[in-house]
Amino acid sequence: MLEKLMQQLYQCSRCGFCRVWEWEGVESVCPTYPFTPGWESQYARGRVRLARATAEGEMEITPAMLEHVYQCTLCRNCEAHCPVGVPLGEIFHAWRVDLAAAGHNLPVHRQIAENVAEHRSLYGPRGGRKGAEVSEPRKVSVLYFPGCTTIRKARKVTKATADLLGKLGVDFAVLEEDACCGYPLYETGMVEQAKEAAQQSMERIKRYDPDIIVTTCPSCYRVFRYIYPEELGIEHGIEVLHMSQYLPELVKGKLSGLPVRVTWHDPCVLGRHLGMYEEPRELLRLVPELELVEMYSNRENAQCCGAGGGVMAAFDAISSEVAQRRLKQAADCEAAVISTSCPACLVNFQRAVSKAGLDLEVKDLVEIINEALE
Repeated sequence: MLEKLMQQLYQCSRCGFCRVWEWEGVESVCPTYPFTPGWESQYARGRVRLARATAEGEMEITPAMLEHVYQCTLCRNCEAHCPVGVPLGEIFHAWRVDLAAAGHNLPVHRQIAENVAEHRSLYGPRGGRKGAEVSEPRKVSVLYFPGCTTIRKARKVTKATADLLGKLGVDFAVLEEDACCGYPLYETGMVEQAKEAAQQSMERIKRYDPDIIVTTCPSCYRVFRYIYPEELGIEHGIEVLHMSQYLPELVKGKLSGLPVRVTWHDPCVLGRHLGMYEEPRELLRLVPELELVEMYSNRENAQCCGAGGGVMAAFDAISSEVAQRRLKQAADCEAAVISTSCPACLVNFQRAVSKAGLDLEVKDLVEIINEALE
């Protein structure tokens, strides 16, 4: 795939804007670079040069090189601040596809692929149980697809979503069994494995014959809405909505006052990948008495949580450091709650908040709306 992007690879002017920090609204462009030894190949400019060398057969693939490749969260902050418009996100993903096709993965990412193939979840088996107890599928108007991380690591979000949809009188079901949308495999370059996971998930989804698929996970939303039809050749014909798109009209005028100071964390996939910055903010503004405040870095400048691109699985310490830095921005704006709508962000923040020593609650967007709904 990278050979199709050679012209774009040569467009890099090597200005270093993808490394610098302390612009207005930006602490640092690359989220992981400050927590690495600082080699050139640990931020975008150096990675572009490595990608070129790989594509042109000038460089041997080594374990050390692969670590530098996969320390990228694919947040696209570098792309957002590139003055010449190099499509860095597309380049770094295509590079991973080529590397994976040649068998150059990190062991932890290969294990994730095996987990998805065998257990339909990136987390492997369910603690000795074959799977969740699920209700018999039936025709529904709305199917809520939680995704791997929500169903395993953020069950409170699944419960809050079911409570909320129930109170709203929606004809819905929750896909409670393990089903991976394929995005964790896609973002680490394993596209064929992602397609297999996608086909398996669509088989489960179609048993409910839903009119709409809703999800609280931006990655699931992106893969269902765009990657399945545009890149994997999977046409399902079902409307797909992120919860921040689905809820506003349903809850408008029905929410009670919630006197709390909240800051919104823009997930990288929802924000820089999909351009959905205002939808979640507009939903939060529907809650009476809720005070929405912005962190120093927000919207296109938002700092990554450190979980994406397979980084949380492979480089736990770096991922935690990135999350702690973002949480400190939330504390600096005197928020009581940091809210997001990405299970990876949620989980990473929840485990990092105590390490950061902060008195800060971490809540999904749906949890807040559910609390405010009478």
